Amino acid sequence: MDERTLLIINPMRASGSARQLARMERALEGYGLRYDKRFTERKGHAITMAENAVSDGYTCIVAVGGDGTINEVVNAVSGSEATLAALPLGGNNDFLRSLGVWTWEQACRVLAQGVDKQLDVGLAEYVDGEGRPQRRYYAVLADVGLGSQVVRNTPGRFKHSLGGGLGYVISLYRTAVQGEARARWMRVEVDGQVRYEQNLLLVEALNGSYAGGGLRVAPRARLDDELLDVFVAEDMHWLKVWALFPKIYRGTHTEHEKTSYFQARQVAVDTETKTLISVDGDVVGYTPARFSVVGGALRVRCPAPSGNGENWAYD
Repeated sequence: MDERTLLIINPMRASGSARQLARMERALEGYGLRYDKRFTERKGHAITMAENAVSDGYTCIVAVGGDGTINEVVNAVSGSEATLAALPLGGNNDFLRSLGVWTWEQACRVLAQGVDKQLDVGLAEYVDGEGRPQRRYYAVLADVGLGSQVVRNTPGRFKHSLGGGLGYVISLYRTAVQGEARARWMRVEVDGQVRYEQNLLLVEALNGSYAGGGLRVAPRARLDDELLDVFVAEDMHWLKVWALFPKIYRGTHTEHEKTSYFQARQVAVDTETKTLISVDGDVVGYTPARFSVVGGALRVRCPAPSGNGENWAYD
């Protein structure tokens, strides 16, 4: 049976996004790929559209946007027989980077000629503003603390016009100037054992390697190892955090004296005061929170293995 493909497109307002979409569509047509397309109209719309697409028999659902659009589609298709694919049309494309895909040309080639693999997803459990329990899958990252505060303080125009990484750097400075770059008391359990009871700047539980628009936060992460890569930053002045950024971009930050980096299957975080939670670059709720890995829950269109059989993103 022929594959039925649907493009779910977040119509970004950033300069050049319409031209990039047109270029990608021409490339897909050059590969002979046939597809339908739908445009989202509001936040959360991609979830509904992807759920309906699964029910309507589409076998490949393509998130065309940034990591937020991908996250919505992930929450609709995880556990189904449908394949997720992605094309970049947003400020952040850390899921594609974690797959080893860096350009829109590569993304189009992967969609047309890639291979399907069962990859992991993260599961975040937390509470909303009313204290009601919520849960959400994530493709790349869940964060407690400073990272989520920076996300909340990053205007959409920064993400789209400046690019995710530069936008977050500027927002970190704004967050620090506003006095919000501070540590909070956290109790962190790792695989059922208490590991921290102290002031921490952030706790991040990653499924993919990249976050924040190109920061290589988890250099050893793999998308199919059924493990989360956990990054913890202890209390330090925001200027030291600023100095750490170049090392995070290179993935050489893990030996810093005020940070820890390790792997786990489950991480639970409770805090003395209500603290923000974000997943895949969007603030979703508050602590207490629990992050876990769901192995092989997502079928993903991936780059075909290279000639030497190596691919650092997955086996």
